Amino acid sequence: MFDQLQIDRIAFEIPIPLFLQERFGWGPSFPIFWYGIIIVIGIALGAWWAVRELRKRDQPPRVIDEFYNGLILVVFSGYFFARITYVILDMVDGGQYNSLWDMVNVRAGGVNILGGFIGAAVVGWLYARWRKLPLWQYADVAGPALLLAQAIGRWGNFINQELYGPPTTLPWGLLIDPPYRLPEYITLSADTRFHPTFLYESIALFVGFILLHFLNNRYRNVWQPGTLFGIFLVWWGGNRAWIELFRPDQTTVGNTFFTYSMLMSIGLVLVGVYIALARNERLPALVGGKKRPSKPKPKRS
Repeated sequence: MFDQLQIDRIAFEIPIPLFLQERFGWGPSFPIFWYGIIIVIGIALGAWWAVRELRKRDQPPRVIDEFYNGLILVVFSGYFFARITYVILDMVDGGQYNSLWDMVNVRAGGVNILGGFIGAAVVGWLYARWRKLPLWQYADVAGPALLLAQAIGRWGNFINQELYGPPTTLPWGLLIDPPYRLPEYITLSADTRFHPTFLYESIALFVGFILLHFLNNRYRNVWQPGTLFGIFLVWWGGNRAWIELFRPDQTTVGNTFFTYSMLMSIGLVLVGVYIALARNERLPALVGGKKRPSKPKPKRS
């Protein structure tokens, strides 16, 4: 299915002036990877959708301008936290790093988007409070935008020959070159195929974006701000939880099949349910919901 789509990881290279090579010991060129290009395209399209939706919600120009400022902050902080989360989980699994640069170097490969999302969400919350911005309006547009951006970005994983699952005989299985295989799969034959985990997740993300886009158009003026974000967390976390069953590269909790990312995903689902209910005052009284006054019963004559 994908055998004819063999694309070099490097899209192009930027020549480095000779004096910089001699001064800093850099190579003759700086490679630009398709992965980064695809990620940028995904973020740009997600941001375009988010701004378009903010305008439909009649948000003032200041809110839209601040969205772009916050987006830069959130994206960079998200990648930082994604890398740190990956490094921590990799060290739990026995990974070793020789320097601080090895830990924070995103170009070396290895990020955990769940950890990045949680870190970026905290940064975004602090930014919105600092600038006195409508947090839940931002959250509502950020959810679908992230689904769209990540759905596109997953195809960068395909080019990198990563984000694949265990061996399979299914016709849509991927051929993975030995240098890019996990250690436990290196000795398998060259014609061994693997589950295209990137494709499973990309499809789930695209479907989620279409679903949330439909719900948003229908209930934009009905639901309380923040409801769509809660539904996003349920969809995103729930799908990531089962995707983890096709991620042999993930760090597991002891000898169980549970991965730390799976547990984070389940936690996001629970948070999403809480937010969706709380924003519409539908929480049970047991977990802090307000008890609605009961209607008086009609008197019998």
